Amino acid sequence: MKRLLLLLFVVPTLAVAASGVAASSTAVSITSTGFHPSSVTVAAGDNVTWTNNDALRHQVVANNGSFSSPVLSAKQSYSHTFRTGGTFGYHDGLHPALRARVAVVPPRTVWIMGDGFLPSTIVIRTGQAVTWVNRTSANQQVIADDASFTSSVLARGGVFSHTFASAGTFGYRDGLQPTLKGNVVVLAPTPTESLTLTSDKAAVTYGNAVLLSGTVKNGTAGEKVTVTPHPQGLKTTQSAQTATAASDGSFSMKVTPLIHTVYVAATAKSASDPLAVNVRPRVRLGHVGRTRAVVAVTAARSFTHKVVLLQVFRHRTGVWTDLRRVRLGTAIARVSPTVTTKAVFRLRMRHGLRVRVRMPLSQTLPGYVGAASNAIRS
Repeated sequence: MKRLLLLLFVVPTLAVAASGVAASSTAVSITSTGFHPSSVTVAAGDNVTWTNNDALRHQVVANNGSFSSPVLSAKQSYSHTFRTGGTFGYHDGLHPALRARVAVVPPRTVWIMGDGFLPSTIVIRTGQAVTWVNRTSANQQVIADDASFTSSVLARGGVFSHTFASAGTFGYRDGLQPTLKGNVVVLAPTPTESLTLTSDKAAVTYGNAVLLSGTVKNGTAGEKVTVTPHPQGLKTTQSAQTATAASDGSFSMKVTPLIHTVYVAATAKSASDPLAVNVRPRVRLGHVGRTRAVVAVTAARSFTHKVVLLQVFRHRTGVWTDLRRVRLGTAIARVSPTVTTKAVFRLRMRHGLRVRVRMPLSQTLPGYVGAASNAIRS
């Protein structure tokens, strides 16, 4: 009887924690493989609710000790409200290898100070409001750059609030002191759908295309999917591309990465995990007369002074063997950002041998992986 009474006492306690969820709440599922999602972003004042969807027991414990759940049996939940900004790592107290994090954006109040808005950039989610408070002795006025909101003239201590209904970045200024500027970054709602992104090749030769494809799960037919490239160290930007999801949620597009590029697909409600595509420089080998050869390496940057390796194919062993190093010289600019780097060198070998050049990874970095040229006969 005592044990039954204890169980009746404990279970309602956990239920109360779960039912006390604020209007903005983020759900995290606990399974034997970890916390899902493993990283969430919330605003200060929001809470996170963890639910044990595993047969085993689990416990949510902050790495810095700022919060800790009771031991959760199957289907039990625990909620914690994050009141300050920062990144909070946490782990499973019973299975320490399971780790995750919560990123908390700062509170949603902006102080109007004599030298600017504090903070100058604030991050919220759709449906949330930002409040501006005039902390100066002078009159101030908050005006959106796109005129979507405007405060009255605020005297000292005056307060203005605006609720943001859509995601995006909203610049604003002080109407009476236009040099004072700020931004409100509004995040999309917590995703209710998931998005995948894959490629048909892990690496592609410069100038060639790769097929990206994916699926919008729990989305709607005809949904727009935007794929944004993030090239490594490339000064020339590459534009995002948009595809339309089919009735089964699938989409695809061809892209031509110029350098090592990370792609992210996104809809209005969700985003995919980053997908990296490696790029090999295009290496060509040809004859110049009877005793010389030319190697040309084409990519989105110069390889002047880099080294390629001249190789010969040994039929007996079936292996390409290094013969000597060839240093690349002149770089010729093509249609931006394409550059071809060349070298002409002597090629005096027994007639009929197959030769090529190889450019090792140490010479292609950063931004490219190793590559080999076509083979020619000596």
